[in-house]
Amino acid sequence: MKKPLFVLPLLIAAATITGTAQAVQTGSLRFTGEIQGGTCHLATGDVSRLIELPPVKVSDFDSATWAGLKTFDLTANCDSDIRSVTFTFNGTSDSLAPERFANTGTARGIATVIQSRIGGTAYNFPANGNPTARSRTISTTAGRAVLPMGAHYIKTVLFGVSKGTLITTASVTITYN
Repeated sequence: MKKPLFVLPLLIAAATITGTAQAVQTGSLRFTGEIQGGTCHLATGDVSRLIELPPVKVSDFDSATWAGLKTFDLTANCDSDIRSVTFTFNGTSDSLAPERFANTGTARGIATVIQSRIGGTAYNFPANGNPTARSRTISTTAGRAVLPMGAHYIKTVLFGVSKGTLITTASVTITYN
């Protein structure tokens, strides 16, 4: 028995109709994100740094109020969008010379001066000063801000400098934009 040829087109048509989508739904995608500003950090060697002042003699203060200058740099490494870094210093002030940083070592009549040396000009940070007086702002170059610094011993009394050790602790905080 022969099947009629018209059955084949009906089967193809039925398969086409049943494979067609019956409903359409549209969705939306929402994307969010945040572009954050860059950061800075103190160079690894400056995070907890020991600055050794050169040894001096008691007699060095017979005719001078200060001695033993040690120069050094503090460096902040920054992302490329940072334009300037402010270095702010803080520490305990000396009881006899409050603008100087206190010595907790065994030498008496001595404190520490901490200074910036931008362009070779010394600026003494006052231990008892407001944050603006204890700060210096440096522009970044190639992702770095380098603050030239110095520190030295200073006599705090007219008489009575004694031998011993000098120990002064100061902190530095950086802010940037």
